[in-house]
Amino acid sequence: MKIVFLMMLGLTALMADFVKKGDTVHDSDTKLVWQDNVAVEGKEMFYSEANSYCKKLSLAGAEDWRLPTVHELQSIVDLTRYDPALKRGFHFAASESYWSSTLYADDAVRAWDVDFKSGSTEHNRHSYVYYVRCVRGGK
Repeated sequence: MKIVFLMMLGLTALMADFVKKGDTVHDSDTKLVWQDNVAVEGKEMFYSEANSYCKKLSLAGAEDWRLPTVHELQSIVDLTRYDPALKRGFHFAASESYWSSTLYADDAVRAWDVDFKSGSTEHNRHSYVYYVRCVRGGK
């Protein structure tokens, strides 16, 4: 009986990494809270618009939203999934690229983005338009 209980406890812990709460998903490992509503698949934006959008976002009683780093975006990619390559727990996603706040080191007019169709990461000019998923918190 103890073994079954411990197995169930372990399975629950694995499944609870990303928990949907209203318009957000909470990552129990990183302590990040992710925007997860219809807006994340609603409109593509230029890089400057994406930054501004997250800074102005008021969601789930919080106003300290920001554009995630490329590493934070990569933390919600699931490479065992495709179209979208997104961890379980999220309900909204365009299978497209999403902006990160991380600038490309060799060219300040480029920033890193993550493609949630395949999970790939690349850098592109700020003049491109991509989707936005805001984040708050962290360890």
